[in-house]
Amino acid sequence: MESETFICYHYPVIDEELIRQKAKEEEVTHFATGIAVFQDGRLLVVRRVAYDDFLAGEWELPGGGVDAGETIEQGAVRELKEETNLDVEKIIGTFEGFDYSTPNKPKVRQINLKVSVKPSDIILTEHDMCRWITVSEVIELKTNDVMHDCLINAFK
Repeated sequence: MESETFICYHYPVIDEELIRQKAKEEEVTHFATGIAVFQDGRLLVVRRVAYDDFLAGEWELPGGGVDAGETIEQGAVRELKEETNLDVEKIIGTFEGFDYSTPNKPKVRQINLKVSVKPSDIILTEHDMCRWITVSEVIELKTNDVMHDCLINAFK
């Protein structure tokens, strides 16, 4: 991941048409979501499986790529369910996102959402651990600078 390619964006409401139009103008090739779930003031974070995965062993928000034909909201709901078994009850809002690149995706725009979820047990499928953290615990996590800032911004 090239940290110098990160640019921050904030969308106060999910306006799919505006987001996609702006992304097209800025040559964004893919969309991803990050989903902030809070419980008793603590944020859910998950750790990427610690082997040959992109960003292996690092902590992040649940989330992932938006598939072709999906809206950003649909992608977020699907990704949270796939990764944690949690069902979105309501999308509460957004917070600052960012752009990044991977070896296979030249420019990805991550749209971050705050959600409430229906009560359920967490079952991880793509990560090996999860934690509920306070803002002061973000510093303890192994993560890159951009995700560190993203986690801090989720608490705002």
